Amino acid sequence: MNKTYSLVRPDAQEWSALPLRPAAWRQMVVACLIGVATTSAAFIADRGWEDLPPEYWDGTYQVLDMFGISAIFMAILFSVGGWFFGRLAVAMAPLVLLYAAVPFTVDGNPSALIWWAGTIAATLWWFFQANFTVRQIRAVHTLAKASGTRQTVELGPIAGKALKRVTRRGICWAAGLSLVAALFWVATLVIAPTELGHTHKELGDLALSDYLTTAAAGMSILALIQWLRCGWRGMARRHVGNSVWHVPVGNGPVQGLWSQHSRDLGTVPFGEAQSLPTCICIEEYLRSDPDEDEDFYETFGVSASNYCPVHGLDQINSLAPEEFRSNATNTWLWDEDSPEPSSAPAEANRSLLIGYAGHAFTGLPARFENGWVECDPYLDYLAPEREPGFEEPHWERPLPPPSGVLDRIDLVPAGLGGYAIRYRHGRAWFEANDRALGSPLIASK
Repeated sequence: MNKTYSLVRPDAQEWSALPLRPAAWRQMVVACLIGVATTSAAFIADRGWEDLPPEYWDGTYQVLDMFGISAIFMAILFSVGGWFFGRLAVAMAPLVLLYAAVPFTVDGNPSALIWWAGTIAATLWWFFQANFTVRQIRAVHTLAKASGTRQTVELGPIAGKALKRVTRRGICWAAGLSLVAALFWVATLVIAPTELGHTHKELGDLALSDYLTTAAAGMSILALIQWLRCGWRGMARRHVGNSVWHVPVGNGPVQGLWSQHSRDLGTVPFGEAQSLPTCICIEEYLRSDPDEDEDFYETFGVSASNYCPVHGLDQINSLAPEEFRSNATNTWLWDEDSPEPSSAPAEANRSLLIGYAGHAFTGLPARFENGWVECDPYLDYLAPEREPGFEEPHWERPLPPPSGVLDRIDLVPAGLGGYAIRYRHGRAWFEANDRALGSPLIASK
C-alpha cells in the first residue's frame, strides 16, 4: 500500500518568507578561524619552535604521548583542510579541539587552558548556528499547519523508493565512516602494543600508532557528525509531519525547482507511441538522435513528429473543437514552448516537494502523475538549499507565433482556464483567460 501524505499549499509570500540559514562560507570561516587561532596560541604557549630536551628521547613512549601527538596532527589538519568541509566544519571544530584538550590537560601542558578556551568558543559558535536551524524548523512546522489543504495524496512507487534511498544513503554514509573508523582503531590496538614502552630514541621520529590514531579519530569525528545529521533529519521530519508541499516556483528556501508540467509538452509517452502501428514518432526521434539512452526516452517519452499520422500537425488541426477539448490534457497537442494548460495560471507555476522539513530535509522534487505524487527515476536527490542573497534566474517564456492562426478553442468547458490557439504550421499554444481575451493575436483571427 502506498504511503499517504497531507498536501500543503503555501502562497508565494509565505514560502519566500521562511528563514534561511546564514551563508555557508560565513559559518565555515568562523569555525576554521577558531581552530587556527587555538592551534597557533597553543603552539606559542608550548614554545613549539624549541628543540625537544635530550631527556625526552630517553623517555618511554606512552599512550598519552600517542594521543597527544595525534591531537596535534588533528588540529593542524583541521586548520589547513577544514575549509574544504563547508558547513560540516562548524560541528567538527569543537570535537577536534576537545580531542586535543583532554590529553594536554592530563599531561599538564601550559596550553591546556587554550585548548579548552578554543573548545568552548567553537561549541558556542555551533550552538549559535544551531539556533537558526531550530528557528527554521519551527517556522516550517507553523507554515505546514497554516497552509494545509486537508487533502491527502499518495506517493507513487518510484517516489516511495526514492525516499527510502535518500534515507538509506545517509545511514550508509554514517555506517561506512563508522566501519572505517573501527578498522583504524583495530589497527591501532594491534600496532600500539609493539611500540608502547620503547624509548623515543628507539622509535625514531614518529611511531606508526600516531598516524593510525589520527586517522581513527578523524573518521570517528566524521562518523559521529553524520549520525547526528541522520538523527536531526529524522527528528525534523517527525516534527513537521509527512507532507507533500505544492510550492511556487521562484524564490524560497530551496532553489532549482521547475514547473511540474512544462517539460512534457510536445512529447508522446513511449508506451503510447509504441502501441500505435501507424505512429512514426519513435522512428523520427531515433533518426534525429540515434545515440539517445533507451531508458531515458522510455521514461520521459519522445518528441512528437510533425509528420506523424497520429500525432502530427494535420491530425491536430483536423480535430473538431469538441474532440480537441476532450484531448486537451494530451501533451503532444501542445508546442514545447507553450504555457502548460491549467485551470489557473498561478497553479501551473508550482512544483512539488516531498517531505520538506527545512534544511535538514529539503524535499524530493516531484510531480502529479496518474493520481499519485511521483518522482523522475533518475532524480532521487534532495532539492538544493538556497543561500541568502541568491535570486532564481528569470527567463522570458518564448512568445507564440505572430501569424498563421487557424482558430481559437475555448477550453473552459474542459476545466482549463484559457484557450487553445491552433496554428496552420505548428502545434497549439495555450493562452490563459487573463491574456487571451485581450490578446492582439486572438483579435486578428
